[in-house]
Order: sequence, then structure tokens, then C-alpha cells
Amino acid sequence: MNKNALLSAILPIFCFFALSNGYAQGLPLVFGAVLETGSGLLENDDYGNGIVRLTPFIGVWINGIGFARVGVNTSDKKEINSEDGSSNEWKRFDISAQIGISLIGPEHPYIAASYVRNQAYNPSADVEWNEWGIGIGHRFILSPFAAIVIEAEHRWITEHYERMNRLDISGRRLQMNFGLVAQPF
Repeated sequence: MNKNALLSAILPIFCFFALSNGYAQGLPLVFGAVLETGSGLLENDDYGNGIVRLTPFIGVWINGIGFARVGVNTSDKKEINSEDGSSNEWKRFDISAQIGISLIGPEHPYIAASYVRNQAYNPSADVEWNEWGIGIGHRFILSPFAAIVIEAEHRWITEHYERMNRLDISGRRLQMNFGLVAQPF
């Protein structure tokens, strides 16, 4: 059985039970999404400025202590060669985890560390790599149930080989994350 198919089947069930259990226990569960923009090595293995990905997430946020969140992103990209008309389709699957610690209490900036496992699938070549990051962020409260998150982070992209273009790729980028967090309970 394909790993992604199994994960796609189990993840919604896990999220449903986690949310229902969180409501019963009064846990500080949060969900939301983060728009990741960067300057440096981007998703398409080019250097420059642009949008890296939009990552929906679920996690736990404890005021004054910190947070932990897990996100999943999928995307498709189709490249068409203008010379011969051939097409090349990539499917992406990224899993991210981030933890943050607020050292000086609630409503103050926090320090965050992140890890992203990237996988790009193509009929002729698959590519997998990791990203590690460290940064600082702040949560701006909109209401008792919602907040805006702004984060600045430095990301290291581990070396990986892309067989399609015959390239060894590694690098780093300065990344800005803009997100919305909702706490439903």
C-alpha cells in the first residue's frame, strides 16, 4: 500500500478524534494556516523571492509557555517544454512540525524551531529533502478565539540530488510566515 494513501486515510480520522477529545478535556487545541514567503532557495529550486507554500496546521497552544503544531501541504505542478511540447508533472507532499517557547510570558515574542520533510514525486524521478529552521515570532490576538501569527525564520535546506535536471541542490533562505490561528474551544 502506498504510504501517502495510508496517511491520507488515517490523518482525517486522527484529526476528528483529536478535536473531539480536546473539546472533552478542555485542551488548548488550535488550527489554522501559515503562508510561507521567502528570500533565497525557493520551492522550484531557484534563488529569489516568492511564496514557498501555504501550510494548514493543527496543534496545541498554551498561553505563556509555548506551542507545538503539525502541518501538511500538498501541491501539483505541471511544466510544459516550449520546444517539443512535452510535459512534466510534479506532485508535492510536505509535512512540517514546529515548536515555540515564550520565555517572557504571554503576549510577548516567542522563539520557534521548525522541521519540514519535503517530497516531490515525478514519474521519472523522486526527490526528498529536509528543511530546518529557527526564528522568532509573535501572536497578535484578534479575539478570544483567533489570532494573527507573524514569524521570521532562517531555513537551511539539506543537500539533495534532482535527477531530472541533474543538480545537487542545497541552500538556505530567510523566511517570513504570516498566519491565522483559531482556538475553537
